[in-house]
Amino acid sequence: MPANYWSKPEAIPITLEAIASLSEEESRLLLAKIRWGSADTQVCPDCAVVDKHHNIRTRKQWRCKHCYHTFSVTSGTPFADHKISYRKLLIAFFCFIINHKGQAALALRRIIGGQYRTSFTLLHKIRESLILNMYTAQLSGVVEIDGGHFSGKKRKGRTLTKPEVLAKDKTQVPAKYRAQHRDKIKPYENPHHPNRRIIITLREVSSQKSGNFNPHTGKEKGIGAIKTIVAVCRSENGADIEALVHKYVAKNSMIRSDELPAYGNLKYQGYGHETVNHSKEFSTDKGVNQNQAESYFSRLRRACIGVFHRMTPKHMLAYAVEMGWREDVRRLSTSEQLQMLLRCVFSSGISPDWSNYCRGNNRKV
Repeated sequence: MPANYWSKPEAIPITLEAIASLSEEESRLLLAKIRWGSADTQVCPDCAVVDKHHNIRTRKQWRCKHCYHTFSVTSGTPFADHKISYRKLLIAFFCFIINHKGQAALALRRIIGGQYRTSFTLLHKIRESLILNMYTAQLSGVVEIDGGHFSGKKRKGRTLTKPEVLAKDKTQVPAKYRAQHRDKIKPYENPHHPNRRIIITLREVSSQKSGNFNPHTGKEKGIGAIKTIVAVCRSENGADIEALVHKYVAKNSMIRSDELPAYGNLKYQGYGHETVNHSKEFSTDKGVNQNQAESYFSRLRRACIGVFHRMTPKHMLAYAVEMGWREDVRRLSTSEQLQMLLRCVFSSGISPDWSNYCRGNNRKV
């Protein structure tokens, strides 16, 4: 697919103006069509009967013809018992997908109104649905693996103080906070910070097995990675990496990584292993590289710097999974991304961590 795909009209068949112009009833029926495949028939979440159930327009709900259970289009989903309108909910989903580096909760609040925590919880329910749907299948073929350091960065001090002054005046900034240039202090230079984590990404690259092989040219179509799995670890060590590979990568796959010793045993455990020495080159003469893994980290770092500004360990996996999903669907049109995201949310069930709008945030670090 050409790089200028998003310049073409077919890339954006639906716009924010079109979504915002929908009425509340039209928004409800559009969500029903995406969830059940039709706006005329519904699936009762209680007895699972597919039928044209009684439409209670005044309550924006349906009543099952068989078990008389009353349900809505969001029943049994993370947005069950929601308090915002269907129109605003649809606008929030659309804003989530069109912002390529992530959607900030404060910015979403400006669009749909309400309190900040409403937008914050709404976005995290979407991310939670992506987490629940990310680890459903193993990767195969060529899989690139890499780790990135996130969080745990020293903050620059208020003043630059000499050691002899600090010894006399205890009110001065301590030495560990005295650095003046935050960008020059990298996370791996402060390995014992309590918030420091390693995000490990595993990305399946397009191949003949995955259906992205061009039989006319005998080469891959060149759309990059097609499936991403991420994990948050304390360090990039052999035990964690091997456990992740055994769980999420099929045997006989080809692993591509850098020359970190933690990857060294994979070639003895049923996997092929190719490496690239990043101190000398980005890609070998044979084309071995980690470009797709680096592409993922580039997007995640841009999101962290420009949108989220800070990722604590409690929610780091949610942000990491979101960026993995954005990388995987980047070649789909806006309409396809919206439908894929909504189906992902509708299939996730009741939210285990974000129920009752912030009062049920039970996620542990």
